Amino acid sequence: MERMESHRTVVQTSNDADIWIQHGDEMMYKGNMAKALELYDKALEYKPDSANALYNKANALETLGKYEEAVICYDSALKCDPQDADCWFNKGLTLKKLGREDEGMICINKGVHIAMGR
Repeated sequence: MERMESHRTVVQTSNDADIWIQHGDEMMYKGNMAKALELYDKALEYKPDSANALYNKANALETLGKYEEAVICYDSALKCDPQDADCWFNKGLTLKKLGREDEGMICINKGVHIAMGR
């Protein structure tokens, strides 16, 4: 229990975006999307242009069924890192869930092309 308390103290006092992202990832893995979103938002306070935090936040939003918000986050992540194949692919899948088939396929294909080095 003492180890967990010290772990929480480090998280609560850290201003390192990567640490907040890591803990957000842990919460996503555990299925706690609400907490993951809080942690990704905290990371974005320190590093607003973190493609990783934006991408992971989008994934959490998508898991919660908040597809429009997820697409906005994917777009923000892609502004930071337009060569992120996974982000393009996930954006495409999310657009398809919104019934935006053509846009979704364009994004999926772009992700595949990037991943294949084309």
